[in-house]
Amino acid sequence: MATAHPLLTVVVNFFRLGPLAEDALASLRWSSDPRITFLLVDDASPDDTPERLHRAARSLPGARVLILPENQGLAGARMAALAELDTDWFTFLDGDDWVSKGYYPALLDEVLGLGVDWVRTDHIQCTGRQRVLVRIPDVNRAGRVGVPRESILSARTSSVDFAHAWSGVYHRRLATAGYVCYPPELRTAEDRPSIWRLHLSVPQFTIARTVGVHYRQDVAGSLTQTGDVRQLAVTESMRQVGEIVAADPEADRFRTKVLRTWAGLFAWHWQHRSRFTPALRARFTVEAAGLLDTADPDELAAVIKAMPESRRQAVESLRRAARVLSLAPLPRGPR
Repeated sequence: MATAHPLLTVVVNFFRLGPLAEDALASLRWSSDPRITFLLVDDASPDDTPERLHRAARSLPGARVLILPENQGLAGARMAALAELDTDWFTFLDGDDWVSKGYYPALLDEVLGLGVDWVRTDHIQCTGRQRVLVRIPDVNRAGRVGVPRESILSARTSSVDFAHAWSGVYHRRLATAGYVCYPPELRTAEDRPSIWRLHLSVPQFTIARTVGVHYRQDVAGSLTQTGDVRQLAVTESMRQVGEIVAADPEADRFRTKVLRTWAGLFAWHWQHRSRFTPALRARFTVEAAGLLDTADPDELAAVIKAMPESRRQAVESLRRAARVLSLAPLPRGPR
C-alpha cells in the first residue's frame, strides 16, 4: 500500500528540557500517521536535548530534527520551523507538554472535513496529578463555523484571550499571508500579536471536537516561572497588539478590549514583581505605565474601575510607582 503524502506538520519546540522531553516524544509515537510529519526543533540547547531528539527521530515515523545553531527564543524557533514547512497544514506543541494517544490523526481527520483554514482546539491543563479540561469560551465549535472578529467581544474572556500557538491547526496560507507570525524580538507573549492578527484577518474559524494537548503548567524553570529580562517583552507585545488593532477599520470597536488586555497582563506581572531584580522591576514599571499612558485617560479610567479589586489595585499601584520613578534615575543592574 502506498504511503499517503504528508498533510500535517507538527512543530515541536525544545530548549534545555533534558528528561522532560521524553513525555512529549513518547506521546508522538502513539500519535503518528503516514499523513503526519513531526519537526523536532531544538533551540540551541546546552544540555543533551539535541541527542534525545536525534535518538527519538530514529524510531518516530515521519520525524525530522532541526537544530538551531544559536538560541532564537520560542518565537524565532517557530519562525525557523515555518520556513521548513512542506505540508498544507501545521500546528505546534511545546516540548514539555504531551498529547493523547491518536490525537493528531483524529484531529487531522476533523480538520479536513471542516473546510476552514483555522481550527482551534481546547486542551487539558495539567498541574501535578490534577487534570482540568480548558475550553475556549466560544459558540463556534463542533461543526459550527463563525467569524473570528465577532468572537473577540463575545464575552469578557473570549477566544482572543487564549493565545497559545498550539491551540490551533493552521493552513499554510495563513503563514504565507503573515497572519501566523511570531516576532523574534519577543521572548515572551510572542503569541499575543498573532492571535489578534488571526482574529481580525481570518474570515472563518471553528473549535474542534477533538481534544488531546496536555499543557503542563507550573514547570520549575519554565519562562512563566522566571523573572529575567525576557519577561519585559510583554510590554512590547502589548504595544504591537495595539498597533494591529489601530490599523483595523473597526479599531474603535475593539479599543476597550485592548486596554483591558493591557491592564490585566500588567496587573498580573505587577502582582508577581518580586521575581524581578530591582533594575528589571523599575524598567517594567516605567515601560508598562508608559504604554498605559498612551491610552485615552477617560477610557483607561473606565477600564481600570471595572477590573476586579485586586487587579485594579495592582494597576493603580504600578502607575503610582512609575510616577515616583519618573522623579529619580532607574537603579543600575541587569537589563
